Amino acid sequence: MMGDVTISLWQLLVGAVCGVAAVLAARGGSRLLIGAIVGAAVAVLMDIGRGYL
Repeated sequence: MMGDVTISLWQLLVGAVCGVAAVLAARGGSRLLIGAIVGAAVAVLMDIGRGYL
């Protein structure tokens, strides 16, 4: 028996935007840390923004 798989388009959008923001911001030294921080910040901002939609 197979379970149902639900794909949330909002999660895909958040992941894509956070990934792009992290890549654009992570230039120079300690790219992994900067990318993680920027990605997390964008995810929080998008979650807050979702409340206004």
